[in-house]
Amino acid sequence: MPPSRRSSKQSSSEKSTSPGTKKSNDAQSQWIMMVEDCVLDDDGGNEESRPVMCKLRHPKSDSGCLFLFANGGQDVYEAIQYKEEFRSWFIGDTVQHDGGMLMLTTVDPLFLVMPYLLKEGQSGKFMTLDQIVIDEDYPECNRLHGCTGLSELHQITEVKGDDDFRAYRFDKDKTLSWLKLKTEIVADVLQQKDVSVSSSGAHSSIFIRSKKEDAVDKDQYIKYACGMVSDYLPPLIAEDLRDYLGVADIHDPIKSPSEEPPAKRVKLEDIAPSEDYSKTHGVQKQTSKETKMTVAQKKLSKVDKSGMKSISSFFSPKVKT
Repeated sequence: MPPSRRSSKQSSSEKSTSPGTKKSNDAQSQWIMMVEDCVLDDDGGNEESRPVMCKLRHPKSDSGCLFLFANGGQDVYEAIQYKEEFRSWFIGDTVQHDGGMLMLTTVDPLFLVMPYLLKEGQSGKFMTLDQIVIDEDYPECNRLHGCTGLSELHQITEVKGDDDFRAYRFDKDKTLSWLKLKTEIVADVLQQKDVSVSSSGAHSSIFIRSKKEDAVDKDQYIKYACGMVSDYLPPLIAEDLRDYLGVADIHDPIKSPSEEPPAKRVKLEDIAPSEDYSKTHGVQKQTSKETKMTVAQKKLSKVDKSGMKSISSFFSPKVKT
């Protein structure tokens, strides 16, 4: 993705920073962002076509996140921040202590309006878009009305009316069918780019794989793609999508067949011998083979030992008289 003119200008200023730089104010008034040039086009300075950054409710976390509306509000992008702990930016003669970087990625506006459709769909009534997409905490959500992607609302809703007046109602079956298509498209792209999604680690594309292995890889790509799509879905819809696709929970690790089960923790007081080894008088030891004696041992066995004391008797305590 080519950087914008603003980004290249800031990166060049980093090289020309003088040693005596000044620390920027605590109130951060600027950010480093990587965007495409077309996002910053303002159509000859028209105020309405300028990019607008605002907070919207994220469909998965239900919390506020930064989004950018561009091209006159027709396209919407999510602002994702990449940040390291020890990182700063040198901009001109100042040091910006926050070394984070914002990157924009396009978002289908249907994902952003889905939580509102799901909420209002519980009433079972058909409602207009301006009645559905309304939020007191994030009033900028009304900008979603102008996104071109909402022309596909019929993919996830039932529609009544004509071009002049349309009412919508959330349709779960149509939504899951649409999400399945989205997941398969993502999985195909991942497989075409040979992105490693296997839990066993990276694999080489040089190997000749059998049809059975290709089927397993396809399932892995579907599961991975389902996780990516679920990052923009309400939890209830994400769970329904997993059931609809027949994949396991995204966060459950895939267990290898050769993986041994974890050892069971046992208390010491619960450990007891299976046999009573103190009672050995009735136990006869059986040896499969007689041990072979050396020549010296054979000669020693023939010696008359009567009257001889055992060597251990010299170390026993003396009996007091």
